[in-house]
Amino acid sequence: MVKHGFLWEGETLNGAPEMPLGVTSPLVRDEVKLLLSWLAIVEVVAILLRKRLDEVCLERFQQYSRTYIQSWILQGKVFVDGKRVNKAGTPVSDKAVVEIMAEIPKYVCRGGHKLEAAIEQLGIDVVGKVALDSGLSTGGFTDCLLQYGASVVYGVDVGYGQVADKIRRDERVSVIERTNLRYLSELPQNQKVDLVTLDLSFISILLVMPAVVNLMKKEATLVTLIKPQFEAPRSQVGGGGIVRDTAVHQEVLEKIINGVESFGFKCQGSIESPLKGAEGNTEFLACFTRTAEINADSARTVAETSIDSGSEALA
Repeated sequence: MVKHGFLWEGETLNGAPEMPLGVTSPLVRDEVKLLLSWLAIVEVVAILLRKRLDEVCLERFQQYSRTYIQSWILQGKVFVDGKRVNKAGTPVSDKAVVEIMAEIPKYVCRGGHKLEAAIEQLGIDVVGKVALDSGLSTGGFTDCLLQYGASVVYGVDVGYGQVADKIRRDERVSVIERTNLRYLSELPQNQKVDLVTLDLSFISILLVMPAVVNLMKKEATLVTLIKPQFEAPRSQVGGGGIVRDTAVHQEVLEKIINGVESFGFKCQGSIESPLKGAEGNTEFLACFTRTAEINADSARTVAETSIDSGSEALA
């Protein structure tokens, strides 16, 4: 067998190659041994430097989110050196040719399609707007806003490191991580926004409304994704965190619309989201326009009253 350009007589029991035929000089033999040792080290280092397939894909295809990448790998749509690989943890060398044979998504995650439905069906004007997207996560809403013509988007999220590189690298986007919108008093340069989008989890929309009001211009638009599983009382949430009762859906929708309107907004319409939540929950989108100013103290009082009355109604 041929290895590293030499013809070997064979291999020892431990796998180490024997000296090439014809090498008799002690000095040459020592040099060859040294060379073989270095080659062995290089091979070991190459193995250690291999990365997981999903990590390699994220580095080479930065326009896609981790969710899409991992889904494509599981579906067998990722090929390494021409071979299909369906395990995200498969070690891959830097020199490997990695290809993705999948339909290119319009947005970095599913959220973009939800917001798109609201923009199209409710006639929301995004062109040239300065927007705030809270619940940024991977960046689906922000991606949609940019594709519909937003000039600037401030992306706020309590988490860290979830934003798709495509969004993070976009010059029109200012990512504000490790930040709870509820306690955000101002944006950079005290910027006020024309449009706010909310895709929040584990908190009621009404609790963040005082901050929303404070960050908006006098004439502004609010688009929010309403998630019954985070707005209804626990007694109304079924197994797996799913709200199946359509009556609860309606009550939650009315509570949020009435609650937001009490902050000086007018609901321009609502729709059921074309896509369900990650766990299968039915969700809704509502659009509001700001019609009246309200000061910070009044906003906090309205929020507390709305939450209390909503809890009583759904108890």
